[in-house]
Amino acid sequence: MKGIIYSELVGFLDVKGGPSFTEQVLDQAELPHGGAFSRVSRYPWEQAVQVVTSASKISGLDANDLCEEFGWFLFDRFTVLYTEIVERYPTAEGMLGHVESHIHEEVKVLYPDSVPPQVSSWKEDEGFVVEYKSHRPFAHIAYGLVQGCMKHFGDTRTVEWVNPDPSGTTAHFRIH
Repeated sequence: MKGIIYSELVGFLDVKGGPSFTEQVLDQAELPHGGAFSRVSRYPWEQAVQVVTSASKISGLDANDLCEEFGWFLFDRFTVLYTEIVERYPTAEGMLGHVESHIHEEVKVLYPDSVPPQVSSWKEDEGFVVEYKSHRPFAHIAYGLVQGCMKHFGDTRTVEWVNPDPSGTTAHFRIH
């Protein structure tokens, strides 16, 4: 995974519990580089799991809940880091409908060695479905990202996670 995501995770921990909490989390995560992430480097996704597991143990909060909160935080950060992309879309549904065909394509241009998750979407009955597939178990982060997107665009519909996969590598979110 790209270091920018890790840098944002460290920023999330600072906001969540303060710098001393972040330092404790990174120390207990036992990372080979001590948690000094470069925004432009790549790191194994397992290190993110180590960080979240450490944060969960120290805080007493559920790791999945932390991942969802991080997803919300990350979408807010994307609105700052990638303003020009987010502003292209007038609605949450419009943006979510173009994650794979536009946003992830731009990610691949910026970071040719990246392997973003597959995100597809479609209209269904009276709602909208977003599907997440990845080799990484970050469906809870995706759930937070979708909810953060909805909030950013002022969309008050409900985001329902349909048949959660315990592995965290796939997810279906129904918006209605």
